[in-house]
Amino acid sequence: MKTKFLILFSFIFVFFSCKGNDGKAVNKTDAKSQEAVKEDYSNYKEIQFNVKSDYKDNSKKNLEISFADFLFKIQFVDERAYLKASFKNKTIKDFQQVVYNFTYDSDYFGAEKRVKIIYNGKDGYLFLPGYTEEFQNFTVYKFNDQDFKFNQALSLNTHNCKNGEIFLDNKNESFYMVDKASKTKCVFSKENAYPVATKEVQQDLLQLKQSESKSSGSSLNEFLTDLNKDGKKDKISVYKNDTAKDDFDKTHFGLPLKVMLSSKNGSIEKSNNNLVFSNNSNCISEGFSTVATKDNYFTIEQQTCFDYNILVESYITFKVEGNEIYLHKYGETYFDKANHERKIPDKTWTVKDFGKIKFENVNENFLLKLRSK
Repeated sequence: MKTKFLILFSFIFVFFSCKGNDGKAVNKTDAKSQEAVKEDYSNYKEIQFNVKSDYKDNSKKNLEISFADFLFKIQFVDERAYLKASFKNKTIKDFQQVVYNFTYDSDYFGAEKRVKIIYNGKDGYLFLPGYTEEFQNFTVYKFNDQDFKFNQALSLNTHNCKNGEIFLDNKNESFYMVDKASKTKCVFSKENAYPVATKEVQQDLLQLKQSESKSSGSSLNEFLTDLNKDGKKDKISVYKNDTAKDDFDKTHFGLPLKVMLSSKNGSIEKSNNNLVFSNNSNCISEGFSTVATKDNYFTIEQQTCFDYNILVESYITFKVEGNEIYLHKYGETYFDKANHERKIPDKTWTVKDFGKIKFENVNENFLLKLRSK
């Protein structure tokens, strides 16, 4: 009987010794406790991300949060915030109102420092700072490459994890924060979602769409063809450069381009504002000419000028591979206006010269540097 009592007592002691207590430090020397915490959080990790913001223009205040192929663009209208989510330049959720506290006991820069993201390589959670009077709280949005939606509102209700890292326990989708210094583990509690304004939302969304349309400029030309060979027409759009000095330059130099590729879930957008060269040459040239298409290739044709008299016909060819577009070839032919008899050899650069580069990463400076090689 005494032996059974000792065994039972040992079991109870081990059980309660291994069970963690929320809000209390995890002993760094206790390997079992550390391993238990590690297992709880193994799937999702808090990640680093890029932040780009512009808070100067009252009508266009915005914040861009990006990592890997995800982009979350937050547009501010008065004291309201609207978020657009994209993956690989494809919109997965158009502007929707989100809870993002940048006004109450906070400001734009303070708020962006509180944003957190946890991710497991497939999907993740975006934590936006909520409205709080004492403890940290967040509004959480779940996302993947197909969707972005509200998940829950959370509050920490403790000061023991002021500088912490967020983790997810997959078993019940509950979130924890572990203080980086003390290793204290603090449990988030669910809160009622903070109400979002509804009176001005529709008007705000209309203004945001109009603003995005204007930023793209007026469409000059559209080219329809099946680039990704899925049986559906894809579209290449060339837009007017409204910031150019005169009417000719507005339709021939520095023109934004947009490629819309059809996909199973709608369309995938690829944009580039730096492919059609700017008018920085020292002699007269025609600028943009046309876009030629063949099979899964398309070529941007334009004319520029250098050394006062040398006209350059340039051809930027791209290849569409599934849902991606890569630079395939760049070529130039030359004509000397001052000496028509002069023969200048054509030049061509291929993937062997510049590697595999995506459409959105090619720009005028990159192509002009090839000329000097």
